[in-house]
Order: sequence, then structure tokens, then C-alpha cells
Amino acid sequence: MTSHALRAAALAALALVPGLGVRATTIELPPCLDPFQPFIYSGCYADTGNPHALSLRSQLDQQNMTIEKCVSVCKGNGFRYAGLEYYGVCYCGNTVNGQQLDESQCNYPCTGNSSQTCGGSDIISIYQDPTFLPVDEVTVADYDHLGCWTDDSEYGRALAYPQDQLNGPTLTTEKCLEACRGGGYPLAGTEFGGECWCGVVIGNGTFSAPDNECDIPCNGNSTQACGGRARLNLYVATELQSLEPCGYEPPTPGSSSTSSSSTTSAASSSSSTPTSNTATSTTLDTSTISPPPTTTSPPSITTTKTTSTTTSSICKETVTLPPTCEYKCGKWCSSPLPDWDSPQSCFPSHVNCFLQVSACFKQAGWPGALECFGFAEWCSALSTYCKGSGKPGGICSKKDFWNHKPPSVPGPGAPTTTVITVPCLPVSTGKPTSTKPATSTTTKPAASTSTQCPIPTSTSLCNPPKNNKPPVGGIPLPVVTCNDLLLSFNSGHPFKLYTDSDSRKCKSYARSSLAAACLDACQEQYDDCVDVYAKGCKEGKYKEDSYAGAVIKCKEQYADCWLANWGVSADKKCKVWGTGPW
Repeated sequence: MTSHALRAAALAALALVPGLGVRATTIELPPCLDPFQPFIYSGCYADTGNPHALSLRSQLDQQNMTIEKCVSVCKGNGFRYAGLEYYGVCYCGNTVNGQQLDESQCNYPCTGNSSQTCGGSDIISIYQDPTFLPVDEVTVADYDHLGCWTDDSEYGRALAYPQDQLNGPTLTTEKCLEACRGGGYPLAGTEFGGECWCGVVIGNGTFSAPDNECDIPCNGNSTQACGGRARLNLYVATELQSLEPCGYEPPTPGSSSTSSSSTTSAASSSSSTPTSNTATSTTLDTSTISPPPTTTSPPSITTTKTTSTTTSSICKETVTLPPTCEYKCGKWCSSPLPDWDSPQSCFPSHVNCFLQVSACFKQAGWPGALECFGFAEWCSALSTYCKGSGKPGGICSKKDFWNHKPPSVPGPGAPTTTVITVPCLPVSTGKPTSTKPATSTTTKPAASTSTQCPIPTSTSLCNPPKNNKPPVGGIPLPVVTCNDLLLSFNSGHPFKLYTDSDSRKCKSYARSSLAAACLDACQEQYDDCVDVYAKGCKEGKYKEDSYAGAVIKCKEQYADCWLANWGVSADKKCKVWGTGPW
């Protein structure tokens, strides 16, 4: 991302369009455990309900709530705002529906940290993610058509927020897109000729459908298609998604002379009034929030659509980045595991580790692939650690595991720090201004990578070869399980063969092609068996077999694997994205 885009993100405006949509129930995604730009405190607001000030009520435990926890779950779910009220109820949303109140009315201590404030009774403390473009920088033309999609899942609607304020008999595509744009929703859909729906993510159990199933014209424009029966025409504006979603890593300073000079100039011009915030890679630390000011009132979230907010100055922030190579085996480097702070958040990191084992054998080369056995043992040690760290008083963190079990072949380098520009507390100007530099451009991410969830399990949906336990040479069968990318999943590819540390590079499969995925996994295991075990026998690394004998064993295992998985049925596996395969 260019420095212009970063600066545009830093100047994201607060959006408020009252009356758009109603409260909806969605399946909540996990909190963001990666470092991210601090949320900015935006004030104390009334929350009288119907609709609530923010649209999504989080399922987080309100009896042990902190600002950091709420901010992290809203970041992980892709929302622009986070809010806390009544000691510990956490809300997320893209617009704020409520009147700003005096700061003294937000006076309830948070249940998880009594030194923090969690709103009041029907009163909410609001925090803003600064990495969104202002809504008024986005137009209806920025919505791209994704085609016809189903909307008849047993798990709920494809998009969660109906726009009931629109007149159904006169609905057009443009009216629906404008309503969703005004509400800050990146996803929009028209259905049954006169219904308009908006959303932040696509609902579980929703799939791409043939275009001819969206065959009902819009009530307000018969030349346009407005979905069908339980079918909707789906649109997405990636400009309304965070420019720095969970997992984003800032670019290396000095990557281009233009961006470097621009950043330097901006920083030096504000050197007289900088504020210093430090963001580290520690999970859910106080770097994820910019605290309420102690001497001045917070900025208002104005109800005037054309009013933007600007920063009083551009401040600096130090960000600590993990090494890009955490465990090195020959030519291969593992992707750093996500941080964790509990046994529950530890387990997904073990899954992430285990699913990289096949990538190691595939990419490490010879003889580096021999080190992949050590990597597999390290991942097993992490599994044992996760299961044993849940005892009362037990420490459970990536740092603690690293101290007890460092990688036997650690990757090069160490955590690095870099300084990026971030917004200071915003000051409302009351004037319609544009915060997007004239030369800036917004790069749209690929549709299949816009929303990603932790891989639900390391248990493969394929059957292991029946006559080879353990596998020949200890080379495991690559895992086929649920697709971790939302739009790819919803486009009709619920399964994925994990053979690369970057899951975006892994092959995904349609529901009717689970057997094909498993047969591909058999082929990958055979290739690794020959390239690692047989070659090791040839060069004297293993004494059990000759090269020819090892190849025969690899072939027999491959034939056994093929027979075990020929015609394997998908049944109801991976039916709901992000909730596991069964």
C-alpha cells in the first residue's frame, strides 16, 4: 500500500446516517489478535435502542470486559466502530445512531478493568477504527456486481441488515446501493424486486447461483434485475472495507522515494504537537486504543453527511513486527503463528502450525526437507502446550511457549520496529472536505481474500491409507478441510487442500469435488515420499530401505490412498463457513 493510501486511511471520517437498517443476528468471527492501528476514542453517546447505536451486539463475556477486548472483536469482524455500555456490553457497527452526550454520563467502570469506562445505562462509549476511508469518498459506482447469490440458508440471511426505510414499489439498484453506501456497508443486495439488504460479511450457507435465477426486475426500473425468490443480486464496495484489516503489515519504510519523502514531510510539519502511542505485537494490549482525552472534549460524530473530520496533526507510532520467517527448513520458511493469550486462542495456532507441515516437505528442497520432521515435532509440542496451559494460574502465551520450546532451526532475523504515521485525535471542522489526496488510488483486494477466518481444524476430511500406519517415511498425508476464505467458500468451493503456508495459494474445490481433493492429497504425499524418504534412503540418511524399495513402498501407499478415497462423499461437511467441518 502506498503512503498516500495510508494517509487516506489515517484521515477516515466518522459516519452517521440515522434510521438505516435494524438490529440483525450474525455469526460472530473471532477477535483480531494481530497488531493493528489504535482505535480512536470518539465520545459518549445515547443508546436508547430500536435501533441500537451500533448494530452488532458481541457475544463476548460481559462479566470480564475491557476496552481492548471489545475493540479487538470489532476489528476482527471488520466494523468501523466499537462501543461499550452498562459495565461491559460490547457492540460493533459501521454507523452510529445516537445523540452525543456529555462525557460525565459515561461513568460505569468496565467489569474487566475498573480503571476503564464502559458507558452507562443506555449510554455507550464509542471508539473508531481510523483505517477506513470516509464514506463520502465512496460512490455508488464503486460497488462491483458479484452476480446472483442464494438467500435461503437455514443459518439466516445472506446479508444481515434490511433497508426497510426504502420504498419497495419504487426500488432501483442505485437506491439500494446508495442506502448501503450511506450506512458504511461494503456489501449490498437487491431481492424479490423490491427488497434491499446490506451487510459487512456474507452470511453462512450462502452460495453463488446461476444468473438466470435472479430473474425479477426491479420495481422501480424494469430494465434492472433485483434478485429473485430467495435469490439476490450481490454487490461489494471494497473501498468501504478497512484498508488495514486484521493481519495487515505496514510497508517497509523507504520502499519508494516518493512515499518516503511524503511521509517525512507530513511528520515534520506536525513535530510541534505530536502524541506518542506505541503499538506492540502483544495481544490485546493498550496499544489497540487511543484513550479518551483528559482535558478536552472528544470530537462529535456529526449528523451532516457532508461533514468530514480531519486530524489536528499527523503523529508517529512505533509498530513492532514479528520476523517474516519464524522456523526455517532448507529453502522454506514458516509463516509466523498468530499470537495467543488463552488455551482457546492457542489451539488455532497449533492448527496453523500443523497445516504448514506439508508445505515444508513440498518446498524445503533437499536436504532441507529433512528438517521438516523437527518442525512437525515442534507443532506437536505446541499442541501439548495448548492442552496443558489451561490449569488455574497457568501461563498461556506465544512468548512463554517460545521460551520453553524455541524452534530448533529458527528463522533469520528478529522482531523489527518501524515508525508509521497515524491520526492524532480528530477535530471536526464542520466543513465538507476531502481527505483523499488527488494522486491516491485504492487497490481493490481479490474477492477471494477479503475475509479470512482461522482454519477450523487440522483433521483431514480424507481417509488415510489403511495399510500404512504410520505413513511411509513419516511423510503425512496433506490435510483437506474447510476453506478459510469467505468469498471463495461462498462461491461454491467449501474445501481446500492445504499445501502452502499462504492459504490463498492453496487449491480449493467445489462441494462435488471432495474426492478429487483427496486424490490430489494422495498425489502430494506420494511426491513427498519419493523426494524426501526415497532420496534419503539413496543417500544413506535412512537404513530401512534401498532407493528402489522405498519407491515401491511410496507407490503402494499411493495406491492404497487412492482406493481409500475414491468416491469419498462430502455429505454435510463444511456446510457453514468458519464453524468446523462437521
